[in-house]
Amino acid sequence: MDTEENLTKGEKKILLQFERLIETEPFKKEVKRLRSLLKLPVNGIEPTKEDLKELSNTFRIPDNLPIKKPKDGHFPLRQFNIESRKIISLLPIDNLYLSSLVKRYVLFNKFFYDELEDLKRYLHAVNVCELEDAQSEFDEYAPAEDPEDFYSSFSVKAYIEMLQNKLWKYPVVVRIHPDASQRDIIEFIKKHWVEIKHYQDQYINRRKDASFKNSKTTENKKIKERNDFIYKNRHLPRKEISTLVAKTFNEYLDYGHIGKIISLENKKRKKA
Repeated sequence: MDTEENLTKGEKKILLQFERLIETEPFKKEVKRLRSLLKLPVNGIEPTKEDLKELSNTFRIPDNLPIKKPKDGHFPLRQFNIESRKIISLLPIDNLYLSSLVKRYVLFNKFFYDELEDLKRYLHAVNVCELEDAQSEFDEYAPAEDPEDFYSSFSVKAYIEMLQNKLWKYPVVVRIHPDASQRDIIEFIKKHWVEIKHYQDQYINRRKDASFKNSKTTENKKIKERNDFIYKNRHLPRKEISTLVAKTFNEYLDYGHIGKIISLENKKRKKA
């Protein structure tokens, strides 16, 4: 495994969330369900030498898996991939390293951290942040030719489903211009950090069972109530608003944060 020094704070944060997840009842319950579905022993099966040799390669179903024949029209590998979607959705991020750990744990009852070291690069690439070419991603779903035929050939449903999955894990987006330098990006994030944090707060405690169209959880409603309260009292001095928020919501916000909330709420109301 990577030493602590080789991991960024973001990678450490995701691994800590993963370690907490695997101790939870929902995770254990889903492992039990999958093993029962695959007719595996309660504690999984013993990996063969071939299984251990192929651990870091493309995921494969062990030769000694009890189920050999197709079930419900699906071969064991296909069935396992379909049925494991739920447990994968519990992960803090969509990541090949973490999903590989989980799938092999379901089968063999062991987390192969060291053996899957080669897949750790996926954690380095995608953790609390993700970088991708948004234009290229869009082009995958858009028609290659004839712009007049755009809406008939553009896979709207597939594109929305893709966005839904991505926005669940990464709901806050910073768009980068081709001419932006490293300094430009860092300065932008520093200057707008309060706003970024404000947006993050809207989603920090939401759950997977919230709908895509209406992802307001109890926590989000509390944040909305707090923001409405701050906007309603925007005529008061920042110090007084801070005191009122502390008494009413048991939250301690600095004057800059309060100012940004008022500004964002003002913009939101102008758009409405």
